[in-house]
Amino acid sequence: MGWRASDALRRLARRDWSRAVGVRRTHATQALASGESLRMRVAPAFGGEARPGAQPPVDAGEQAAILRALSAETPSISCVYLYDALGSELFEQICETPEYYLTRVEGSLLRDITAQLVPFADEPPPERAAGGAALPPVAWVECSAGNGEKVAPLMLASAAVRPTTYVPLDVSASALAANLARFGGARGGEAHELRVRPIVGTNAHGLAEAARLSERKSFMLLGSSLGNALEPHAELGMIARHMAPRDRLLVGVDTPPASADASNAKSRADVVAAYNDARGVTAAFTLNALTHINRVGGTNFALADFAHRSEWCDERCAIVAHVEAVRDVVVSARLAIAPADAPPARVLELRKGERIFIEQSGKFSLRRMEAIAQRAGLRVTRHWLAPRDFYLVVECEPVL
Repeated sequence: MGWRASDALRRLARRDWSRAVGVRRTHATQALASGESLRMRVAPAFGGEARPGAQPPVDAGEQAAILRALSAETPSISCVYLYDALGSELFEQICETPEYYLTRVEGSLLRDITAQLVPFADEPPPERAAGGAALPPVAWVECSAGNGEKVAPLMLASAAVRPTTYVPLDVSASALAANLARFGGARGGEAHELRVRPIVGTNAHGLAEAARLSERKSFMLLGSSLGNALEPHAELGMIARHMAPRDRLLVGVDTPPASADASNAKSRADVVAAYNDARGVTAAFTLNALTHINRVGGTNFALADFAHRSEWCDERCAIVAHVEAVRDVVVSARLAIAPADAPPARVLELRKGERIFIEQSGKFSLRRMEAIAQRAGLRVTRHWLAPRDFYLVVECEPVL
């Protein structure tokens, strides 16, 4: 019997999906577009952008996970594919756009409350410690850490008064390299060196490693990363399962827009603009996910066939991001389990205007966070709001 692409797709569909990692542990470095231009290069036929040297082989398990998501009733691409080297750099640029208020507001709030965050709730303020003694050692474990900019003042303040280990977790090796460089040689004070122990991988992988540290731990999920989870209580529950009874979790989340008649408050227009910047950085970031899965999944998405769409969804209380076909599109892939001379398999057909789901960015009130924490086996012990209620940080502890 001759080779048939449909047979290969059925074989891929029977693979053990629990083994499909969904994230590659290393990524090829890509050059960020220079100057003000954010036009994305159109990928060649298969396997991403052409670069010198041989492309790494496509992993069959990862390809299977990608193709399964694309062939679902609602096609989707995991948001982890937003973050290769170029995607991480684009996200850092997003954080600097005038429209993206989240990073600035969260950073300002964290700086304002640093003195309250350095000690745990059951510890005295450093200046009141008996005999001026240092506070006990702490490990700050940051999920989805990125380049570490948002927590740098907090880490240095902690290291000034107690032995401090910072453990950033991220799927992007390039983001963690920037993170490590940021803290290279940094000291918070004369007595205590700040140790940095980055872990490349998913949060689930990194948490399992970080949980083995002997220090009391302060877990962090900042940058409104919780909003990307389709089941936020499950995301917090995953962290809670790695917490000891005296550990804590700090969660930073964006808040919902205020009602239309509220004055001097965050509007829906503010929220929507944050994900649709005028310069097009967010659009380039979203579309780069297509280039990423071309490279790791063997597909042949052409960026010119798609547009970025981010819109407010009342039902989800979230911004929802898609890529939308601007013309009728057929996407194919060279299957990892197929013979080398086999033709590509057709994996997705879209009519003009049809969409692929990329991610959501949920927004959270204090009441909603309390309910989510409770479902995750946690309780909110303290909270802080930014001016005009633009942003929320909550402290959670395990329910014993």
